[in-house]
Amino acid sequence: MNSKAVDLNLLSTFHPREKFATKTALAQAVKFILLAVTWLSIIFLAAAGAGVAFAWKAPFVFNELLPMWLPAVDKSIFTTLADVHSYLAPTVVVATIIPVNALFMVLCERKFLSLLTMRVGPDKVGPNGGLQTLADAFKLLFKEDTMPKGADPILFTLAPALFFAPSMVVFLPLLAVASNRLGGFVYTDLDISLIFILGFVSLGTMSLVMAGWASNNKYSLMGGLRAAAQAVSYEIPLVLSMIAIIMLSGSVNLVKISDSQAGGILNWNLFGHGKLPWLLNLTASSGGSFFEGLVTLIFIGLCVTLFIIFVTASTAEVNRIPFDIPEAESELVSGFNTEFSGMKFALFFLAEYTNLFIASAVASILFLGGSHLPIDAVTEQNLYNLLSNVSFELPVIGNFYGMFEGLNLTWVLSSVALLVKIYVMFLIAIWIRATLPRLRQDQLMEFGWKYLIPISLGIIFLMAMILEYIKL
Repeated sequence: MNSKAVDLNLLSTFHPREKFATKTALAQAVKFILLAVTWLSIIFLAAAGAGVAFAWKAPFVFNELLPMWLPAVDKSIFTTLADVHSYLAPTVVVATIIPVNALFMVLCERKFLSLLTMRVGPDKVGPNGGLQTLADAFKLLFKEDTMPKGADPILFTLAPALFFAPSMVVFLPLLAVASNRLGGFVYTDLDISLIFILGFVSLGTMSLVMAGWASNNKYSLMGGLRAAAQAVSYEIPLVLSMIAIIMLSGSVNLVKISDSQAGGILNWNLFGHGKLPWLLNLTASSGGSFFEGLVTLIFIGLCVTLFIIFVTASTAEVNRIPFDIPEAESELVSGFNTEFSGMKFALFFLAEYTNLFIASAVASILFLGGSHLPIDAVTEQNLYNLLSNVSFELPVIGNFYGMFEGLNLTWVLSSVALLVKIYVMFLIAIWIRATLPRLRQDQLMEFGWKYLIPISLGIIFLMAMILEYIKL
């Protein structure tokens, strides 16, 4: 029998990995950096900048400019409008940032994942594929919205919206940290912001079960039930790791947790909340207590372990590889969202990436210093002083009746610092996806109940003892 040998390495025939590695990888990395800078500039300057400016300076328009331009109108009307605006502005900012940010995150993952697996990635729509996700978004907007036979029409329609709504609400407390409590964002600074986030995040699991059951599809139902089991398993170590950080920081307020880590990398919770220099006690030349150095070494090890547990549990909470059991394309087609199309599918997609952004933001605030720069407190305060009272004039309108005088631009520095840490955590999540295979259902449950939960409880016990010893 004559048969032609099949080339099992067909991909390498058309695009050899050696050629990619030697000639294309560096160029693709540079293109990725340029693409990321361009998109981040759009997000930060156009979307976030415009939203923050709207929330920040609109009260000036209501309280100062409109009464001057319209003296016949009762000033109480403008005061009422200013108050209403102060409460609604953060929601408008979130609604502006989330879609644009999700477009970038999808594109960033596709391009960075292609780099990690030695591929080119999307490069046809726009310069270097920079408009690919925008084209995909338009495609989903105009795609036919179908509903399977036998599906529950009410729950099938509500599920995507209920899954997306908590993501939008949970985004609000993060604005207080990023904006340095600027203007109307002071109302998003909740005393129990960490508990607020945990409460709303747990609602997303109900939506996944609802979506799976309402689809009248056995694969979707299995995906929804898997999501519920996974959430029950991994929310416990997630909360336990947060409890340990609350013990360390003494607050459940995200702004206070962030501010408690000011003063450089050594003060980050990841490195023992300022206890890292105590490791010098382990050396004989330091003149300190060797036991204190040993306790500090154990304490810093516990903090690093807490960070790993939090990242692991939050990865499971947002259904990312290797914990994407609720979707598991090779087993369940697409899991809970198999039957969804068009805008409903887009809402699921948008919420998943927003949840990943929120998880990265919470990790950055709890462990990586939040909105503070990795420099000493004096230098950081000097930078804030330079940006706390800035005035400038535009060519035609000047300072526009004093609108551009005495501006407090410290929010620029704090938001950039937080965004950089968030996107670093996001890149780590992509790196994990490119590296680790999907776990089996039994492996996932066993890892959560037999390892993460007992380790988290043990860390809380040891950290409580060490904190009491340090106080003494």
